[in-house]
Formats: sequence, C-alpha cells, structure tokens
Amino acid sequence: MNPNAFFIVISFVVVLGVFLITLLSVLRKKQNPTLKSQKKTIDFQTVMLLLESKYSTIKDIERASRYFFDNYTKWNLNKSQKQNFLFVLCLHQNTTSKMILQAQEQLSKLNPDMKKDFERIVKKAIDLR
Repeated sequence: MNPNAFFIVISFVVVLGVFLITLLSVLRKKQNPTLKSQKKTIDFQTVMLLLESKYSTIKDIERASRYFFDNYTKWNLNKSQKQNFLFVLCLHQNTTSKMILQAQEQLSKLNPDMKKDFERIVKKAIDLR
C-alpha cells in the first residue's frame, strides 16, 4: 500500500473518531438540563402568583388549588398565609363558587379552629367581587 494512501486512511479514521466523540458529548449535555428542569419544585409563593394573575384560567386555578392542598402539610403555613390563599382564590374573576366552597371546606377540615375566620373571609371577598 502506498504511504500516502495509508496516511489518508489513518487521518480519515482519526477525524471520524473525533467527530463521533464530540457528537456524543454534545448530545449528553443537552439531556442534563431537561432533568434539572423537571426537579424544580413549586412553592407557596408560586401558587399565590398563579392565583393573583388576572390571566389565569379556570384550569390554572384548579391546578393551583389542588397543588396547594397536596402540599399543605409540607409547607407549614401560618394563619395569615392560609387566609390569604382563600381570599385571593375568592377574588379571582375566573373562580367558580364550587371551587370557593371546596377550598373553604378543605381548609375548615384541616383547621377546625379557624372555621369562622374562613367563613368571614369568603363573605368579605364575595362582597368585594
């Protein structure tokens, strides 16, 4: 075999190998950010932002409310945060009466000592609407 042909074949194999290694490393880097984005958690403030937005749809509000009650025990909310959640939920233009009553009932079950407070909040918010 001609030395020039031998050199060309070896060079081709080396360049092809470098290309494949670079391609694999780029593909692996693209997969990692998707895993990191899935691990982001939603906190109480994020739920409140969703409820306070006038652009939130009924589905957004239902999802935020469900997420609130799913994570209720994890968040260790104080009294004013619980009241504020119900108040903001009541004031939102896309909230239905069924959603308000369900949230009030669930909060009353979880906090029997605050039942009267929740009733007052709902009445006040409905009057403001």
